[in-house]
Amino acid sequence: MNFRQIECFIAVFEERSFSKGAERAGCTQSALSQQIRNLELRLDLQLLERTPHGATPTNAGRRYYDDCVAILRSVREAENRMHDLRGSLTGTLRAGLIPSLTKGALASVLAGYTDANPNVDVRIVEAYSQPLTDMVINGELDFAIVPVMPSRDVPGLNRRVIAHETELLLSGPALGMENMQPIPLEQISGKKLVLPSPANSRRPYLDNQMAVAGVTPLRVMDLDGMTGTLEFVAGSDWATILPVTNCIDELALGRLVLNPIIKPEITFEFILIEPSSRPLGMAAQVFVERIEDKLESIAQRWAVLRTGKPRAQGADQRFRPS
Repeated sequence: MNFRQIECFIAVFEERSFSKGAERAGCTQSALSQQIRNLELRLDLQLLERTPHGATPTNAGRRYYDDCVAILRSVREAENRMHDLRGSLTGTLRAGLIPSLTKGALASVLAGYTDANPNVDVRIVEAYSQPLTDMVINGELDFAIVPVMPSRDVPGLNRRVIAHETELLLSGPALGMENMQPIPLEQISGKKLVLPSPANSRRPYLDNQMAVAGVTPLRVMDLDGMTGTLEFVAGSDWATILPVTNCIDELALGRLVLNPIIKPEITFEFILIEPSSRPLGMAAQVFVERIEDKLESIAQRWAVLRTGKPRAQGADQRFRPS
């Protein structure tokens, strides 16, 4: 057994396909098949069942996968610790972020990060949850931050909530809403709403929340694009629903009215996903910590605006990894 065999096995296991596994492992399908065959011969166990539709793990394969992920992760954590001895951060940061995060938090985080780490090459991809999840699984990104927890049926991912907040109703002056006045969800009925298209993972969630509350908007417009949505809402009698991080800076501009949604609140989560077998390098860890700090500072600002009091320390402790 060698690490190349482990990498090939993990690729096929997670892709459920020899052809996709070979593409991910950067080799031919025949070479990958030989690696898996040699591994099974060495273990004297069948790990994968070859079918016309792909590859299905056996019971032994599922148990072996968990061990392989732990082995690779341990080796790469050791490599990270050795890299730490060099002092200043180097390498490449490859991060995937949803528009809700790039609009409200990225600019200030990125400015401080790049100033402090001039030897790190930065690549940021903005996209919806599913493309970002696929890119993490395929090794194109070190991590991504998404709003919907990927299914446990998708192997090869570690997942944790790094922050949560509430969603707000945003409207322009034409709608006549009182700024910062809480609004029950049912009172959104009869309003014209701009919402992300069904391709955005937030849309099914918002539709479900409104359906449960019996909310029937007068009209719904599909509009993907944060800047376009905010500009349109500010100058019309339409409204939209966005999380606090997207909205908090709008208070200072005065062009939009913000109304916290209550009874019930609609919550929004920022979820970090990363490959199970590949721990975050130091460049990525530091960037994620800065994102978490920024989200915490936004939560503190919002608590003061809502209640006049700062949020209690440790309020999000249950979302920290154990």
